[in-house]
Amino acid sequence: MDANAQGAGLVGVELFAGRLSVSAGAFAVADGQRVVGPMRRGLKIAVILDGRQALRLDDRPPVMIEGPSLLVAANTGDHQQQRTNIAGSSVRCALLQFDLDFVEREFDRPIETLLDSVGRLDAGLWVREADAQMRAIAVALGDPSVPVALRKLHLAGKALDLAALALGEIMGRTPLRASRLTARTRDQVRLAQERLLASMQAPPSLAELSRETGLNPTKLTAAFRAQFGMSVFGYLQEQRLQRAYTLISSGRMSVAEAAFHTGYTPAHFSGLFRKRFGRLPSSLR
Repeated sequence: MDANAQGAGLVGVELFAGRLSVSAGAFAVADGQRVVGPMRRGLKIAVILDGRQALRLDDRPPVMIEGPSLLVAANTGDHQQQRTNIAGSSVRCALLQFDLDFVEREFDRPIETLLDSVGRLDAGLWVREADAQMRAIAVALGDPSVPVALRKLHLAGKALDLAALALGEIMGRTPLRASRLTARTRDQVRLAQERLLASMQAPPSLAELSRETGLNPTKLTAAFRAQFGMSVFGYLQEQRLQRAYTLISSGRMSVAEAAFHTGYTPAHFSGLFRKRFGRLPSSLR
């Protein structure tokens, strides 16, 4: 969410001596508005109730976020982020920003655990569907009827509840075994990842990846699950669909062009796209 966005809601309410910032409500943003800047160190947890944005970290492929979604971002280094509003005139969300020292002292080091789970050295992004309980807390965080005298206490309690649910969701679904992989194995998995992302239209087979990385298919699959929480080709499909979403929603390609660009036939692509995003790709045009 843009710090300069205007709308009905709380913006940057500081709690715990400034170590937690809470924003919640509906915020006006321009279609196509882009915000670029340094990624704050610490832990960011956001529930996007309505709206669509693309979030990019450094030069990594953009991640599409469409409400209702949960976003968790962890950062312990120096990175740039780019956020682009895809469509519409407002974003309704709740955003928590925890300072790094507060997280490390109070949260039993979840940032390191999260980053280990995806094989990142010092930054990572996770997007999941926001369940009913998360959505309810996000709405409650923006409730204007809470008395002023109780507002900070109300926000602190709801923020910690949401943080516990969000971290439980991410850690519960993502296998946390990456820290057991050797540095060499992580490099081999990263090589496979780069090969897949560079060859979406005609990706290599598992056998080809195995030969190129030096890991047999069983070990490569297990290591991939450890770092990314999904199979080799589950990861490929997610990246294909995310890239196609960006290409279509930005107007750079038609549905058919985006399908072929990411290695699908249009008929097969539409079904997978609808299953992943809950809408047909043609609705983005």
